[in-house]
Amino acid sequence: MATIDLGKIKQVFRGTYNNATAYVPDDLVVFTDTGITSTYICTTASTGNNPSSGGTAHANWAYIAKGVTDPIPSQSGQSGKFLTTNGSALSFGEVSAGITDADQWRVTSNFNGSTGGGDISANWERNDTTFDKIGNGMTESNGIFTFPSTGIWRITTCFNANGTNLQYVGYTIQATTDNNTYSEIAENYDSCGQGTSYFSNVVVDVIFDCTNTSTHKVKFRHGTSGNFAFEGHSTYQRSGVTFIRLGDT
Repeated sequence: MATIDLGKIKQVFRGTYNNATAYVPDDLVVFTDTGITSTYICTTASTGNNPSSGGTAHANWAYIAKGVTDPIPSQSGQSGKFLTTNGSALSFGEVSAGITDADQWRVTSNFNGSTGGGDISANWERNDTTFDKIGNGMTESNGIFTFPSTGIWRITTCFNANGTNLQYVGYTIQATTDNNTYSEIAENYDSCGQGTSYFSNVVVDVIFDCTNTSTHKVKFRHGTSGNFAFEGHSTYQRSGVTFIRLGDT
C-alpha cells in the first residue's frame, strides 16, 4: 500500500525560542521582545531569526498572541507603598505614616492670677499618667515650647480657673517666627457673671505651620478682669495643652 506523507496535521509547541534551533512551519514558540512576551508561529523554515524585533514580526514568523506592556510599574524598591493612578497611568505612592508626633503637657499646681494677666511660665510637666509622647516630643523652658520637627501642628489648650467678681477669664496662644517677638495666634474668653463665685473652663485651638524649629515657638498667656485662682494638677489633666503634628509644612 502506498504511503502518503500528510506532514504536520497540527501545530507543535516548541517552548521558548532558541536561536540555534531549526524551526519548521507550524512550530509555536514563546519569545520576549523588548520586555514584552508573545507567542509566535513559524510560517517559513527558519533558523537564527528572532521571531520579532521592536514589535515587528520577522518574515518567517507571525504573531499568534501578541503581548502588551505590563501596566503595573516595576515593583523593585517599592516595598510598603500602594498602587495609585492619576487617571492615565499607574504609579506607586507613599503610605502615610499617620500621626508621627503627639505630646501633652499640663500645669501641675494652682497659682493666683491678677488683673491684666501674664504668661503661664512655670510648673509645666509632660503628661506621665495616661500617655507617653509619640515621636520626639516638645521641649519646654520657662513656658516656651519648642517643636521637635517642622510641620503643620494642631495646638489645643484647656485651662481651668475659679474666682469671684470677675467679668471674664481668657487665654491666648502666642507664637514667634523669629525666636524673639511673640504675637497672638489664637484666643478665647469665658464670661464669668460678675458678683458671683465662678468656675471657668476655656479651650483655645489653632493650627500652626512650623517651618523652622529654631525660630518658630509658642507660649501661653492668661488674661482676666480681676484676681482669680488658676487650677492645675500633677496626676491628671486639669489645665494643659496638646500638640499633634498633622503633616508636613
